Amino acid sequence: MVKGKVKKKSTTIQKATRPTRAKKKAVTPRSSSKVELRVALAQMNSVVGDFQHNASRIKDCLEEAALSGADLVLFPELALTGYPPEDLLLKRDFVAGNEKALQRLAKDVKGIVAVIGYVERVKADLYNSAALIAGGKVLGTYRKMILPNYGVFDEKRYFSEGREPVRFVLKGATMGLTICEDIWQEEGPGKQLCGAGQADVLLNISSSPYYKGKGKAREEMICKRARQYKAHVLYANLVGGQDELVFDGHSLIAAPDGTFIQRGNSFVEEMIYADLKIHPRPAKGKSRKAAGSPIKTRRVPVPVSWADPKPALAVRRVKKLGATEEVYHALVLGTRDYMRKNGFTKAVIALSGGIDSALTAAIATAAIGGENVVGVTMPSPYSSRGSIDDSKALARNLGIRIISLPIREAMQAYDKILKKPFEGLPLDITEENMQARIRGTLMMALSNKMGWLVLTTGNKSEVSVGYCTLYGDMAGGFAVIKDVPKIWVYQLSRWINKDAGRELIPTATITKEPSAELRPDQKDTDSLPPYSLLDKVLARYIEEDRGIEELKGMGLSMKEVKRIVKMVDASEYKRRQGPPGIKITPKAFGKDRRLPITNRYEP
Repeated sequence: MVKGKVKKKSTTIQKATRPTRAKKKAVTPRSSSKVELRVALAQMNSVVGDFQHNASRIKDCLEEAALSGADLVLFPELALTGYPPEDLLLKRDFVAGNEKALQRLAKDVKGIVAVIGYVERVKADLYNSAALIAGGKVLGTYRKMILPNYGVFDEKRYFSEGREPVRFVLKGATMGLTICEDIWQEEGPGKQLCGAGQADVLLNISSSPYYKGKGKAREEMICKRARQYKAHVLYANLVGGQDELVFDGHSLIAAPDGTFIQRGNSFVEEMIYADLKIHPRPAKGKSRKAAGSPIKTRRVPVPVSWADPKPALAVRRVKKLGATEEVYHALVLGTRDYMRKNGFTKAVIALSGGIDSALTAAIATAAIGGENVVGVTMPSPYSSRGSIDDSKALARNLGIRIISLPIREAMQAYDKILKKPFEGLPLDITEENMQARIRGTLMMALSNKMGWLVLTTGNKSEVSVGYCTLYGDMAGGFAVIKDVPKIWVYQLSRWINKDAGRELIPTATITKEPSAELRPDQKDTDSLPPYSLLDKVLARYIEEDRGIEELKGMGLSMKEVKRIVKMVDASEYKRRQGPPGIKITPKAFGKDRRLPITNRYEP
């Protein structure tokens, strides 16, 4: 690196002025010169509350970006605290710790300009902010103006809204700063910043969580904004799992015509680079105003100029994922990060011989390795020979250890204990649930003794209608496929085998008729409609909030539709007591869908 000279006029603060008008003459551009910038997006995986880890990762990315000749590097929204920090924001020490970490980190930002997401306290207010750092100092901050307060977002619970759009000038190119939701709103800060040609580049740091199809929606939005604002758009997104949420990365760099210069890969940490050639545009009028104040513009002195040519950038390979493949990778990353960030090294899964437990085991094996996964079979007198054999075949295919704990004697012991209070009463669902609860007790015993995390195996279809046993198959620490509808379970299982080029999940497991095997000859269809029909109703009722009348004509009678809806609503108390699971649909149970347990509303 060699220090370059900066022209005197380039170090002054730019003032937005009205161009001189002349009859029948075109407006003279501010600059006819071409600006060349190398930009970097740090698609990193933060850990909520671990300032030391996050700062270390940021430093590593800064060093790599500087060595690669980048002039500017963007980090995700709240990269320093992790996202979402939720009620940790109510702790003054937490906020103070993140600000101290930022000040320490700023000293390492030399030879490059960085934008880093953090929490800023100003008197009694907290802001979701982006720090602009260069030359070892924090030169200024932008405070997020549009705070999302829907779905999984609760930002208005914690943050105050910023009031001023902020832009800065780097090497002659004017750049506007935005954070996540700011860019989703067409009339938001992006339009204020880029309107009348006042910004050549719009920066957006984001922590946008994944659900199926979100990546495509983001691309369409970024493409649209680039064309609308006639500016380059740099979008840096978080990657990694945080409780129920998975962040997929998929960062983007778009040209003013809406074409993509670079895309980030999904579900992996990486640095994304691009060389931009910018022709600064003329300003067409006075600065737009926000909250009665002019848009601030700060010119950032460039502390380092790279000798031409800059180091060559390596050719990047971006893998485009299909719909099923991206869901699979989201589940793998969400499982891996939940275990890693919470200190678990091994997982234990109850293997029934059915497709749900098989899929869960396959995902866990991909996430943490077969040597760290233990399968447990717990056959009862109602377990079929085929289910036991399928579980053993699955364990062999995945290379996982398997333990057998027959529960016949435990069932008999419970029958003996409850014989007197149950005397004269017929067998019913109580005895079925007892089997599930015996299994749940055994799984938790293994977890306590060995330190293994119990991964539950219920899918969204079952969890929706309460076709699961509280303190039985719902007992565990993490619900991998909690938000995966049954029809997707089949799609994912077939894709896993196809991708592997061999049978990981036994074909017999995929093709057999679903059964809980808690009584002789039991089938799921004894209690539920076919999953192909059930899932359609559930998607519209849960994810789209459709009313009863809007669920007509979906292959089920209105009587059956009403029964399903009643089952969904009556099972809220169960879901509240179940473990967290990975969100992969537009509306998942938990943070996404919050209904009162106690209510008398009848749809």
